[in-house]
Amino acid sequence: MSQTRSLVVPLLLAAGLAACGQNAATAENTAATEGAAEAASGNTADVTAAEASTASANQAAAPAAPEAVPAKAQAATIAALPLKRGYYVESDTPCGQASNATTTLLRREGIGGARDFCEFKKIEQTGPNTYRVTEACGDLQDSAPPETSTSIYTVTGDTAFTAKSEHGWERSARYCAQSTMPPDWRANDISDVTG
Repeated sequence: MSQTRSLVVPLLLAAGLAACGQNAATAENTAATEGAAEAASGNTADVTAAEASTASANQAAAPAAPEAVPAKAQAATIAALPLKRGYYVESDTPCGQASNATTTLLRREGIGGARDFCEFKKIEQTGPNTYRVTEACGDLQDSAPPETSTSIYTVTGDTAFTAKSEHGWERSARYCAQSTMPPDWRANDISDVTG
């Protein structure tokens, strides 16, 4: 019985202590020390039942598994959005009918239209295809300093996105090859900002 007990008690203690975050080696050392003291006292049956009860209580009192870490804490900072650089036109406008109001140019350092530009200050990947972008946006025809805000970009492949601003606006656009744009956009050399 003492050999069986010498195997059972360490196993029960190891399971209970593991649930509380202690390692099994500590449990075995504790059990061996307690087992020697109990053997000397000759009261092994009562002690075995008490230790089994204590091990069960330790398992029941074990802390719950930690909750999932919020997406913000899991975000990884990246250098650029995984999109082709070039012209993006509002999703409901054909590429050949693009206008200043429906076209933006995705550059190395940000995105902008005919009147405004948003410089990407920080890009964090928050999911398989979602990105939190901190951007400084300014009016190109105004000398006021850019305003910093955050937008959530949801990317579809490398040629389409939906952006939602913390201020409430939303924009969906898709990539249009420069050759499919109206004549004014086809003539522009954008290689210096997209390359």
